[in-house]
Amino acid sequence: MKRPRLLLTLLVPAVALAALGSGAGCGETTGSIGPRHVDLPGYAPGAAAAAATARGGREHPPASSDARPSPFPAVHGRTLKNGVSVAVVEAHALPIVQLRVVVRAGMGYAPKQPGLAELTGEMLKDGGTRSMTSAEMLRRVEGLGADLSVDVGHDATTLATGVTRAHFAEALAILAEVVQAPRFDEGELGKLKARATDEAEDQLRSNGQLTAMHAVFRELFPEGSPYASYGALPSDIARITPAAVRDFHRRFYVPKNVTVIVAGDVDDAAASALVDKAFGAFAGEAPPKVDFPEKPASPKRRVIVAHRPKSAQSDVFVVSLGPTRDAADWAETRVCNQILGGGMAGRLFADVREQRSLAYSAYSRVVELAHGAQPVLAYAGTQTAKTADAVTGLLENEKRIVSSGVTEAETQDARRYLSDVFAIRMETVGAIANMTAELATLRLPYDYWDTYRAAVRAAGATATWGAASKLYHPDSALVVVSGDADAIGSALARFGEVTVVDPEHQFAPIRTLASEQK
Repeated sequence: MKRPRLLLTLLVPAVALAALGSGAGCGETTGSIGPRHVDLPGYAPGAAAAAATARGGREHPPASSDARPSPFPAVHGRTLKNGVSVAVVEAHALPIVQLRVVVRAGMGYAPKQPGLAELTGEMLKDGGTRSMTSAEMLRRVEGLGADLSVDVGHDATTLATGVTRAHFAEALAILAEVVQAPRFDEGELGKLKARATDEAEDQLRSNGQLTAMHAVFRELFPEGSPYASYGALPSDIARITPAAVRDFHRRFYVPKNVTVIVAGDVDDAAASALVDKAFGAFAGEAPPKVDFPEKPASPKRRVIVAHRPKSAQSDVFVVSLGPTRDAADWAETRVCNQILGGGMAGRLFADVREQRSLAYSAYSRVVELAHGAQPVLAYAGTQTAKTADAVTGLLENEKRIVSSGVTEAETQDARRYLSDVFAIRMETVGAIANMTAELATLRLPYDYWDTYRAAVRAAGATATWGAASKLYHPDSALVVVSGDADAIGSALARFGEVTVVDPEHQFAPIRTLASEQK
């Protein structure tokens, strides 16, 4: 899915799930397509393989050897006198330097003004600086053979560029000026707002996943939480003023809220000295305290339908809140979710998509936030006529993994994938810089990646099963569907009370359908 500039999307499909038992006890029906039962990995440990072998069928391949060690490069962290954090990662294979500036100013960090953080971040690039117009600044960046990107996530705004070693000092100086002395040209802000409004309107009309994610976060977190916003709606953009942008920058773009990351062909001491030269005069007060209130857990399952009239497809999410990001069993959490829906070998893909043909895409993922409980999403993209059956498939699979556990074979495959793909993630200097920025955003220690990978490799089936009950809560889950409410609303009432909302008018409620859950 194409990622809009301001409506940040966290959906990176990873496909997967597996067949679960009947939900008749809760008033649900099983899938209407495909066989009622199929032996999938994890349902009868070893039984299918043993039967195949007894019949002379194909045997399992021999076990793979242990993965070669691939530790994350050492991160040298320090803090400048003014409070700016510095992280340097030396990687000398190529004469390249990657720069990241992480500002802990997420998309919802101005809860009463959704979209303000995104527009402020974009204006750093589009508005120019006190000594350069936007065009002049971009010409200087391009003259270094580089470009400048701005990414606004849930917990941080990250500016990024990469240059050859010879241009490192100049690129760092430009980044420092962009962060510390933006121009915030009012004419450029007007152009940016017009583009952002057009993009937002188009996305709400055409992007079902994004529309559903707006509803997910609005329902999952209480009003006033930074996480209740999932990007700016057109009405939000219209209310943002130049004064509000300047004020947001003044409050959040301060030394103690900034981390500068340098990764590549540099010397730690020399790189730190250059960062001190560029950011050492940066001044500002302490960043504002941001509260993250939580919403009381619902004892019953609820259904929200974001109405998209005449839509031929539905985007379905079954949502729960899982452990905090710093939980001691986070490795088991990741392994468990990989088994359920992290890839084509996962249960959701095998059952909901492949076996029952209820969806053209099926996966599950955990959205990583710096504060509080983490959203856990099971997803199915399906045809309108199959919407209710797709919801049943997602719920059944969650119930099955909570009640019946996981096999050692599934656990081994999942932890090997998560451990080995980690090494692939580190294949470029830019990726190393991004992974370091991720640690800064989530407020995790710089040696975290190695301890995490070791924990993943040590995750056993029993501990992984224990994580399932913390991740998935099918009986009290939030079900969010983006689709044609006129066609699917009544069928969804079997899962709980249905509230239909209007995405084009601030997700205001349109009507409510009483629960038919038994």
